[in-house]
Amino acid sequence: MAGKQQLRVLHALDIARTQLYHFIAIAIAGMGFFTDAYDLFSISLVADLLGHVYYHGELPRNIYAAVTGITLCGTVPGQLVFGWLGDKMGRKRVYGITLLLMVASSLASGLSFSKREGKNIIAVLCFFRFWLGVSIGGDYPLSATIMSEYANKRTRGAFIAAVFAMQGFGNLAAGIIGMIVSAAFKHSSTSKIDYAWRIILMFGAIPAALTYYWRMKMPETARYTALISKNAKKAAMDMSAVLNVVITPDDEAINELASQDEYGLFSFEFLHHHGLHLLGTTICWFVLDVTFYSLNIFMKDIFTMVGLLPRLDSKYDHTLQRMITMTALYTLITLCGTLPGYFFVDRFGRVKIQLIGFIMMTLFMLCLAIPYDQWLRHNNKYGFAVMYGFTFFFANFGPNTTTFIIPAEIFPARLRSTCHGISGAVGKIGAIVGVFGFLHTEHHIKIFLFVLIGCNLVGFIFTLLLPESKRKSLEDLTGEIEELYEEDEGSEVALSRHIHTVPL
Repeated sequence: MAGKQQLRVLHALDIARTQLYHFIAIAIAGMGFFTDAYDLFSISLVADLLGHVYYHGELPRNIYAAVTGITLCGTVPGQLVFGWLGDKMGRKRVYGITLLLMVASSLASGLSFSKREGKNIIAVLCFFRFWLGVSIGGDYPLSATIMSEYANKRTRGAFIAAVFAMQGFGNLAAGIIGMIVSAAFKHSSTSKIDYAWRIILMFGAIPAALTYYWRMKMPETARYTALISKNAKKAAMDMSAVLNVVITPDDEAINELASQDEYGLFSFEFLHHHGLHLLGTTICWFVLDVTFYSLNIFMKDIFTMVGLLPRLDSKYDHTLQRMITMTALYTLITLCGTLPGYFFVDRFGRVKIQLIGFIMMTLFMLCLAIPYDQWLRHNNKYGFAVMYGFTFFFANFGPNTTTFIIPAEIFPARLRSTCHGISGAVGKIGAIVGVFGFLHTEHHIKIFLFVLIGCNLVGFIFTLLLPESKRKSLEDLTGEIEELYEEDEGSEVALSRHIHTVPL
């Protein structure tokens, strides 16, 4: 690969100044993540309402696990299939399919009806939420890959993190919408309360539907067009329009690239170059999601045990008041412990920030686990909530953000979406393990917290397998080219001398 040179169009993207199209891409890709987070976490907020309406109390534990975990089960095949399709059919084409499926499944979840109530309605709801999970899973590798391939190398981490940060806003929206709808139906009859959970779930379709047109207007990424489709002219035309410059196509370089023998996913060459990297990204995402999703989805159960939430009874007003209190706490934890963590990734580097995150999560969870009996005995519920919030802060400060970013940077373009999908799918298997594992340890929270501490330590160790990708060209990271040009902070001089561009 020593003879390969970076294509002019890709170098132009790498050194481009931050422009309006970067923020448009963040908004378009991020709105899908907003919907993803809203849909994944809103179900835990409406579980009490489902139990009250259809079971006249709490949902049975197996039903509760099915309702909250079925979407995660759908994300696994979604990430694998749509991640692979993103490399085979193009990022843009598959991106629209996932969004349409997301909108349809969100609406269908709220419209779940059956001639027989109770179990039948729950079964219909689970069916549509599985397909919602498939669409959410597909959005992960495509959003990350598109943003990484659009961004410049100086601020690529921040741009991908900004897309992922919309997950925090989706969590906030789930809490706020939950509070508003619960307050509106607080003094309603059971038949009218049945509308409350439907409204909350269907709201997730709105932001996704609003971005469909703009998602379809985005051009295919230059890296897919040039490196996979081998169409340098089309890539140069697309990015000339995006960057507001004229980029000369590298037809000869593309012919040279086309003649190269490109190894596949199931080859010894991939195992040699990227095998440890894929092991590192999958294991780190797995153990992170065991912790993150179990603590997030079962937040209300844990807070009930430590006295932050009242225990559920059969009274109408008590059920809705409990949900209002729960969503208020959920929103506060999200605001104070989630959103601030997304803004450090390009300052410290991906690997360092992931190591710091895993260690700090371990320390704060030790502060929860070791004196857990003291938290209960002294009824120090607010101190417990603060420690819980710090755990979420450092999860998002480090591994919850970086496990999403790193797989979108360190694998070759022709396998980037596939490898991100594999990493994310294994992560979601970890989320499923965390959700269903909690059901068997709900009366032994202290033991469960120590298990999660062990997961954090495993994540710390496997992070050491990963290369640092901060401010490096994607092609340089993956060995697809030699980075021929010196970084010149996106200057016009570098553009005119090396890329042969002129302003439009």
